[in-house]
Amino acid sequence: MASTSNGSRRPGARGRVPRLTSSERRRDLLRVAAGLMTRHGVDAVQMAEVATAGGVSRQLVYRFFSSRPALLRGVLEDFADALTREFGRHALDRLPSDVEEATRVYVDAVCDTIEAKGAGPWHLLDSKGPDREIARFGQQIMRRLTLPWHIRISRVTGSGERDAAIVARMLVAAARAALDLWCAGEISREEAVTHATRGVTALLETLPAPRSVRRARLAWRQPKRPPSTRRSARPRA
Repeated sequence: MASTSNGSRRPGARGRVPRLTSSERRRDLLRVAAGLMTRHGVDAVQMAEVATAGGVSRQLVYRFFSSRPALLRGVLEDFADALTREFGRHALDRLPSDVEEATRVYVDAVCDTIEAKGAGPWHLLDSKGPDREIARFGQQIMRRLTLPWHIRISRVTGSGERDAAIVARMLVAAARAALDLWCAGEISREEAVTHATRGVTALLETLPAPRSVRRARLAWRQPKRPPSTRRSARPRA
């Protein structure tokens, strides 16, 4: 079949395929790459494979991404931007008041982003494979994603910025364990959210904190008794 000037395929009897703008084409190539990554792993994301799956020429792929690492970085950035938007949307809807609720909001946002973008980019963010450049880039993005947590973690733990950054990575690791099981189809999304939140809460309770913070933690964990079930005050004699 003939190819249009921007690399789109053009079926003869069915008419011309709608032409994409440059930004739309770039997003579509990132979508294709993320899909290949989710279905077949990061090694399947090669320039030729992306071109074939996207129905375009390799030259067009190179027009948007100068190299395979540039394409992989684009996939990670696209996933991180989507996750940031989802986290902001969920946070606005639920206004988390503590780290436990913030974790639930975060995990829900990750689940929505994985459902939209695929699990491949999420796994690549934690990559420890042979491609050191991509691994470093993924770590940079993860630090950027956890940065908003640092102030809240400092309040809960009474720790400084450096310790808060370490705790943030630990919290993400605790959430990732449940999310990986969900991605593998071993547990439901609700189970993943619940287990991740419980894991983060248990982790926070093991950390040293000022007395006022410990009291606050206990207050979060203890459900408030409905007014109708509270004992009335004993009458004075």
